[in-house]
Amino acid sequence: MTDFAGAIARQHHYLTLCRRRIDREAIRQTWSISYGDPGFTGPYGDPPAPVERHTATSLTRAVADSRWIHRGACLACSWEGESRRRRDEAIEDAHDHTHPGWRDLPIFDRSPTGKGAATWAQHIRAVYPGGWFEASGPLRLYVDPPFDRHEAGAAPGGGFILYTARPKKDRPEDEQLLLV
Repeated sequence: MTDFAGAIARQHHYLTLCRRRIDREAIRQTWSISYGDPGFTGPYGDPPAPVERHTATSLTRAVADSRWIHRGACLACSWEGESRRRRDEAIEDAHDHTHPGWRDLPIFDRSPTGKGAATWAQHIRAVYPGGWFEASGPLRLYVDPPFDRHEAGAAPGGGFILYTARPKKDRPEDEQLLLV
């Protein structure tokens, strides 16, 4: 085990190993920022710089049997969550650290296209706390599985969209048809 802690330190260590071109399996078993998440630079990019505001990201590393484990992390401090089998659980842990109270926010349907999009965007900004999106806060949206992987950078202000499976009773295809 290394003495590195926090997403920035772990990504620096990962990049150092990649540049030394050590054993590929050893690199895969090293914690690094997950592909596409805030702070990700790829195996040969420049390491990310720390940010001033707590920012959610996730770390990933390979374990036995070609499986991966994930851990929520912050780009502004050394906080790391516990190891999880699913990336989305790690992302949610990270938001518990960076944006406490996000679980209590309302969940919306996706934005309509066309004329309703501006009104929808104005409504979510009015319902969510002031400055939430400017602080890269997440947006909670309903989605129908399997399209439920949390999406980095897609919320207003560049935060995550945290998807929640729509309750079964709200799905139109589950409604009983009445014959008259």
